[in-house]
Amino acid sequence: MIHLAVGRFNIDIIVKLDSIPPIDSSHMTDVLEIMPGGAATNYAVAVTKLGHSAKLLAKVGKNEVVRSLMEKVVELGVGLEYVEELNEKPSATLIFLRNDGTLSMVRRLGASILLTREDVKRCFGLFDVIHFASVSPNVVVRDPYAKLVSYDPGPQVKNIESIDVDILYVNEKEYEMIEDKNIKARFIVIKMGKKGAKIITETEECTVEPIQLEKIVDTTGAGDTFDAAFNVTYSDEKDIIKSLQVASVASGLKVTRIGGISSPTLEEVREYLRKKKPNVICK
Repeated sequence: MIHLAVGRFNIDIIVKLDSIPPIDSSHMTDVLEIMPGGAATNYAVAVTKLGHSAKLLAKVGKNEVVRSLMEKVVELGVGLEYVEELNEKPSATLIFLRNDGTLSMVRRLGASILLTREDVKRCFGLFDVIHFASVSPNVVVRDPYAKLVSYDPGPQVKNIESIDVDILYVNEKEYEMIEDKNIKARFIVIKMGKKGAKIITETEECTVEPIQLEKIVDTTGAGDTFDAAFNVTYSDEKDIIKSLQVASVASGLKVTRIGGISSPTLEEVREYLRKKKPNVICK
């Protein structure tokens, strides 16, 4: 299976702090990382680690740091031939990471906002799975040749009036925002953090419990990892219960590591599942 991740390639600057320093003060940290990021990038990396192929469709600003980070993503197996360099500011995210794993972000959208629906249409017929990650709903379009089309709007959920996909990924607050919108989706997957995740189909609702973690290090990219794991498993096996279990484990393992692209490998997920499978309740 070949996936196309549509969205952003970011420069992620991760700083670990107990608290944001007040005005006219300084603060020491032993964690300051510059890593590849962006929801689509995180998704594509997670897909490759889980055994499928992935390519990224994005616009990036011409920048030596961007090129260096792109090389790291290529080393992880993601194809970047659909990434276009522009004479624009690079997209970047400053991530303030607290000791409990929670975070705050400051974003510069940069070149990423220049991605269009026409860019996506030029890729029609080339991919088995197309995943739209944190892009405007104006960019989202169904490829009639793809086996699976999914969308995780993230902050763009506020702009949704209507959407037509196979799987829509949201969190609890985002779900409330789309309840009165024109949503056409086979599945709506609601990610609920410490409460697990729920899938709503035409015939049933199933909820998977989260895995038990000793320590949460960084939640960046956990949702993207969940999306990737669910899409990989469902496109292979068409089993929503197993897909929920794999996604729960993969996203849970991700939060034990720093960085959005630090998702687990297929073998790490399988090893955890051999020991304990998350419980799934359907009604």
